[in-house]
Amino acid sequence: MNKQLLKRALVCTLMLSTFFVFAGGGQETGEAAAAQGKEEKVEIVLWDVQTSNILREIVDSSAQRFMEDYPNVVLDVVHIQNDAYKTKLKVAMGAGTPPDIFHNWGGGTLKAYIDSNNVYPITETAEKLKAKNMEASFDPVSFDGTVYGVPYGGLNGVFLWYRKDVLARNNLQPPKTWDELIQVGEALKKNGIIPLALANKTKWTGSMYFMYIADRIGGNQMFANAYAGTGSFEDPGYIRTGQLIQELVRKDFFPKGFNGMDYDTGQSRNLLYTGKAGMMLMGAWILGAAASEAPEVLENIGILPFPAIEGGKGDPSNLIGSPGQNYFSVSQASKNKELATIFLRDYVMSDEWVQFMVENGYVPPVKGAADMISDPLLKEAANYFEAANAVQLYYDQYLPPELGEMHKDVTQALFGLAISPEEAARQHQEALEEYMAEQ
Repeated sequence: MNKQLLKRALVCTLMLSTFFVFAGGGQETGEAAAAQGKEEKVEIVLWDVQTSNILREIVDSSAQRFMEDYPNVVLDVVHIQNDAYKTKLKVAMGAGTPPDIFHNWGGGTLKAYIDSNNVYPITETAEKLKAKNMEASFDPVSFDGTVYGVPYGGLNGVFLWYRKDVLARNNLQPPKTWDELIQVGEALKKNGIIPLALANKTKWTGSMYFMYIADRIGGNQMFANAYAGTGSFEDPGYIRTGQLIQELVRKDFFPKGFNGMDYDTGQSRNLLYTGKAGMMLMGAWILGAAASEAPEVLENIGILPFPAIEGGKGDPSNLIGSPGQNYFSVSQASKNKELATIFLRDYVMSDEWVQFMVENGYVPPVKGAADMISDPLLKEAANYFEAANAVQLYYDQYLPPELGEMHKDVTQALFGLAISPEEAARQHQEALEEYMAEQ
């Protein structure tokens, strides 16, 4: 806080026994906003993407508790499908009419909104929450020493999930290497089972294969070097990544029409639930989805890190994922930033929130999370996360928005055999160079 704001805050403290938030980007308050929420009619709008995820229940119930504690506040929670949400939020930000509280994944997309002065800093609230939350959970929403969001999802790694009963009936072991993945896939296909459930209309689902294969081939530094300009997306490792993706496609390891299938409506999950597919690459949030959609299959679900690739430089313990997965931020345009921040501070990741996550297949990003978990599958996911040598944030969230969208488009084209691995690498590199030249 600069000297002028500090002086004004101290004056307010002496006069009112509280301190107020100044609209130009000062820090958040408590008692004054609380009084406002109990005396004046106020509406706060929250947008998230929890249309089918069980997390929507804790968001809704926490909003209800907030309104009971602040009876003059209406907290209007709107759940929007993932892809539609991204477009809706971008339009709202551009028009100056965003919700008070908005879902994001941190990284480059959030940074773009920060750079356009659309996000309210909540560093003081984050510092208070760090007594309970893992400090690393704030990394994707922290820039230049300032925090712009709080996690409301769990520690999330992307894993290879498999049907234990399906593999057992076919006398197969879970694959730990690429060669074993190919062997298991061929055996499943021979017996009429889809090896890998995938719905790639949403594009980020296919990107998970791209990220993992690249990591296993070139190590986690290959992406970092390419983005920093000390390496290149035309690195032979990225070309090899495209080749292996297209090998899976040509072997018919994915369901027919997978590039037009929608993950958000459950088209790939249902294949795993029904045993029509043997394996699926997906984030740990699938446990929460399965707990809601098909709890009877959970006892037959197994988990593995993505297979190692023989001769690759990548550490097989490396994960694709996030230390917080889903984040809530407050928009700078909000007229009720103080109350919105109180909701993030006191209700998101509350004891009730954490308990709900543990009971429904999530690893909350709080200290001592592993000790809270009794479910063996969830504990195994937590242990893989803890043992990871490195955790790579999803490319489409790490990269600036236009590069993230380019990456997903190019990857989808790779899966569709519409472009060659060399062309995919070239498009990645040219887009990066063009973006950097404009900065």
